[in-house]
Amino acid sequence: MSARGSLLKIRETLTPADHATHRRYPFHVPADSRRLEIWVRYAPKWLGEPESMALAQTALVRQRAALASQVSESIVDQWEADYRPVAARARVANLLTISLDDADGVYRGAGHRQANDQHFVLGPDQASPGLVVGPLPPGGWTLTLSAHTLVSDQCELSIQIGAEMASSC
Repeated sequence: MSARGSLLKIRETLTPADHATHRRYPFHVPADSRRLEIWVRYAPKWLGEPESMALAQTALVRQRAALASQVSESIVDQWEADYRPVAARARVANLLTISLDDADGVYRGAGHRQANDQHFVLGPDQASPGLVVGPLPPGGWTLTLSAHTLVSDQCELSIQIGAEMASSC
């Protein structure tokens, strides 16, 4: 028989000021833990079409200027002609990922996924892709949230970590 315990609950609002940052969230894994379950959710995933188009256009102009200092004008013109249609239909997304370190300081893997609603499991006999199967040493673990891209004015984040624990029943 087993019981479930909550190890961490986070709700935050991130902004573009959090772009390219790493946040570390410590949590305690009890000695009788048999499996960890991790949920990471954030919204929005995508910017709206007008905002995406504006960012893509700005990037196109900036990249054209950088390229112009390195190659001929005809190559720059062809590059822009090739990428202008791509930029016009681009949708820009927020991207948040996680990694885990266990109580022994061992890196237990990462979940670098594009989805904005993710579920991971970790235990001695099973692990989600990107995480490393193995014992769950008791003590202080760390989940690191990497904000690779934050382009929306606000991004609502939720992290929950639960443990399946051995029961004395």
